[in-house]
This record gives sequence, structure tokens and C-alpha cells, in this order.
Amino acid sequence: MKIKVPKSFDLNVKNSESVAKIAAAAKNGGVGYALMIPTIKPIYDKLHLAYNLKRANEENFNLLVAIEGIHQGKLSEISILRKKGARAIYINSDEDMNLIKRVFEYASFLDIPVFINANNKALSLGVMNDSPRAYALGLNGIPNYAESIEVAKILELSKNFDAKIVFQSITAKESIEILKNRPSNVYVDVCIDNLYFSDEDVGEFNTLFKTTPPLRSEEDRQALLNACEKEIVDFISSNHIAATQKDLPFEEAEYGISKLDIFTQLAYSLPLPHETVTKLISTNPAKLFGIEINEYIEIEFGEYEIDCFTFSSKAKNTPYKTLKAKIV
Repeated sequence: MKIKVPKSFDLNVKNSESVAKIAAAAKNGGVGYALMIPTIKPIYDKLHLAYNLKRANEENFNLLVAIEGIHQGKLSEISILRKKGARAIYINSDEDMNLIKRVFEYASFLDIPVFINANNKALSLGVMNDSPRAYALGLNGIPNYAESIEVAKILELSKNFDAKIVFQSITAKESIEILKNRPSNVYVDVCIDNLYFSDEDVGEFNTLFKTTPPLRSEEDRQALLNACEKEIVDFISSNHIAATQKDLPFEEAEYGISKLDIFTQLAYSLPLPHETVTKLISTNPAKLFGIEINEYIEIEFGEYEIDCFTFSSKAKNTPYKTLKAKIV
């Protein structure tokens, strides 16, 4: 069976490799638009922003760039950066609340979405999900409430503003429960890894499954899948991180899973209706930015093996082995 679908719009590509690598990997993965999230390298001023936009233009790639709303405890020049081409703001939820409030004020005035990393750093000193698997391996765990308490806090603040607020890479069933009755200006994003894998997949220290935010329990995974089907979740994104240092002890290995090269294929391989997948990876993200996707690709369904050595990303480390969909 084959279907024709719009190209994907990936709302979570970390700036862990060059724009040229990202553009090439996105092409392989059927991604027509991507939002760069500045967690690996800083993007908080005109120089950093202009550099990435220039490289994207050279690659003829539709790259949207998010800027840090708060950098080293200070508010970034959001208004100036918006005029220079920034398309989103990225902040951590455990920053100073007065600064977060001011970011929301700017976002409302400038009509620019804010992407939130809901994570309490003081409670996130582990390297994987806080679970029986972590205990068995003797690894420090990160509890669900490190995310859910931040979700509750930011959600309450967001009710006082009309800014578009996106909770990025939500992983915990408790967070979904909190967000299911959110106001219309608040959106929920999940990482595709958390729809495929659970913390049990870590097995005996398999660093291919070490990522951030961490893989949660099977119960959490099922809750996320159900939320996608019930349209509690608005977006599925890749959270692509080009991690190359994986052949190390688990505590020392880099966080991240490479999958931008197969993002659309992975999405249509999920146990979700194809129409739902199209909304979550194409229609809804495009609508958030007021963009119309006019490029289409054809998806064919079957059983296909993944050859990670064909990836254009600099990172070939991925735990994905097979697909049920490929781009024709």
C-alpha cells in the first residue's frame, strides 16, 4: 500500500551538528521544515542567529531557529532577535520565574511561540528513568515528578498569558494527566523515541538507549501513545541529537539518539492511524507557525531494515532496526 502525505515539520532538532548535516539528514527523513533547538550550542544573540540562518540559506533548507529566551540568568534581546529572523524561543522551566514571566510577555506581544523544557535540574541528577531497571543496573534515576511538577508550575503561569506555549518532549503519564485540560494556547509535544521504547530497553547498559529526556516506563509509553490517538498530544518530533560518543560506560556515554534520517518513516510506522500521524508531524506543526506545506512525498508500507551507515547525520548510533514504512 502507498499513500501520499505532506513532508514533515520536525519541531525538535538539537543543534548538535552542522546545518549542512541536518539539511541532508532531513532530506533523507522526508522533513521539509525543521526547528533548531539550542541546547548543545548557544543561540542567544544576533551573531549566533545569523550564522545558522546563513548556513540554512546556503543549503536551501527550511530551517527555523529558536533562540534562548534566558541566557546565563539574563533575558535575551528577544525583540531584536525576532526582527532578525528568530522564529521561536526556548527556555528551561526551572529558570527564575520572573524572567519566565517576562519571556511570556514578549512572546505574547511578538507572536512567537515558547518551547519549554519541563525539567527540574536539581531532581534530574540521574542518567536514566528512576525505575527497577535503574536499580538493577546500579544507576541513578530521574523520577517522573522531575518533569510533572515543572509542567504544573508552567501551566499555571501560562494561564495568565495568550502566548503560544509548547511543552517539549513530554515523557510522563502524570504530565499528560495535568495537560489534558490545558487552555487553547498551550500545546504538547512528545519525542518519537518515547513512543517506541521504554527504560527496559536499556537492558544491560545499552548506551544506544541513553537519551534526554530519558525513556520512561512501559506504562508511560502506552499513556503517550493513547494521548496521541486522543489528540491530547499536538506534535510528535524527533529530538534528534547527533551523539557519537556511545562506546563508553553508561554514565559517561553521550545523551542522544540519531534518527532525523528516518523520522517520517518512523512516524508512519507507529501503531497510529495515518491521518493522526499526518496531523502530528505535518499539519499541526505547520499551523503553529502559520506555514503551508506544499511539498508531498509517497510512503510505502512493508517490512524494511534500517542501515544506519547510510545516514547523512554525523551520528550513526541508533537503536532502531526495522521500519514498517519507507519513502518511495
